[in-house]
Amino acid sequence: MSAAAVWVVDDNEIDLTVNRRLVEVGLSRTVRGFRDGTSFLEALEDSDAGELIVLLDIMMPGLDGFAVLERIEALPPERLATLTVFMLSATLDPEELQLAESHPLVEGILEKPLDVHALRQWLASLRST
Repeated sequence: MSAAAVWVVDDNEIDLTVNRRLVEVGLSRTVRGFRDGTSFLEALEDSDAGELIVLLDIMMPGLDGFAVLERIEALPPERLATLTVFMLSATLDPEELQLAESHPLVEGILEKPLDVHALRQWLASLRST
């Protein structure tokens, strides 16, 4: 997974900019940002980028993170196998957090602001399994 690019999906421009920069510097990864779920899904459909790590905001207008996950689930299995999805959350709502944690596509939840060390730990644990 070391060559996987990172795509960040977040409607908040400041969070998007900061998180992209943190990943670029902290993980030395190629990063692409999306301000909404629709543009992300369109890019995903058109992409042959190989393995991707997706940092997906839970709360967004239009398609929220859960709606985006539903659309991702409809992708062919071979494409799903190339995706590693983490949810980004600023919410304290235990129901939303539980829903995200229990979703089969979600590898983990990362609190905002992004902690690159926590992301690095998650990625290391995935490689060791």
